[in-house]
Amino acid sequence: MEISLLDLILLSEKRKNVLILLLEGPKDIETIKKNLNASATSIQPQVKKLKEQHLIVQEKDLYKLSEIGRIIADKMKPLLDTLSVLEENADYWAGRDMTEIPPFLLRRINELGHCTIIEPNIDNMFEMIPEYVKNAEKAKKLEAAIPYFHPLFPSFYLKIAENGVHISLILPEAVLKRWFEDYREQTDKFIKMKNTKLFVCTECERIPAITAADNFMAMALFPKNPVFDRKYVICFETGALAWAKELYDYYEQLSERIRDIDNYAETEKREA
Repeated sequence: MEISLLDLILLSEKRKNVLILLLEGPKDIETIKKNLNASATSIQPQVKKLKEQHLIVQEKDLYKLSEIGRIIADKMKPLLDTLSVLEENADYWAGRDMTEIPPFLLRRINELGHCTIIEPNIDNMFEMIPEYVKNAEKAKKLEAAIPYFHPLFPSFYLKIAENGVHISLILPEAVLKRWFEDYREQTDKFIKMKNTKLFVCTECERIPAITAADNFMAMALFPKNPVFDRKYVICFETGALAWAKELYDYYEQLSERIRDIDNYAETEKREA
């Protein structure tokens, strides 16, 4: 019985991996074995089946994708990358509200690559997450959307701005009000620095917590259940950094820049 192309690919991890590997370019059998950490006896029968179904071709000692093999592998890789991202932290993604990620980025969530979960230690629940602090302090540029209030945030972002980091922050109106009322001096100083920008978003109550920096990205989605936590995914691959930058930019476009606390407060009073 002739095997379908779908079964040919999905029923064998090795055949699937051979196709993805050959997206990089032609390879000889020794290179294929080394990259897939497999023996010749396990790889060669799978290569033979792919050749029989015209997905790869052999030119002397090299194997490469055929035209239809490349079409299939090109379509297959984003799906496999998406599965990898979601499976790696399946419990996190399954329990999160992803509706505030715009569809054009949600479709490309595979670009996050390898991510890990970070959260406060239970003994330090009200402190900032050490992994986040460490990477933020190493950044040269950092843009963040902050959907919830934390008493350490105003002083933390002011401190790293004073160290020369270029920082842009987006706050919902309710959070901005707390910064103005409880941390006015720090917020005013932050706004007046040359390397900082502060934005307010009027329709951003449940946006993800987003950090897009030049050396890492971090994102915290609201849980589907009513119990709030501070679990973040943190990623370091180039694709993840670009993805997070697009997400931050999406929300910055919906926001208004704050240049002066008093002027903003007066405007709010008049509109009220």
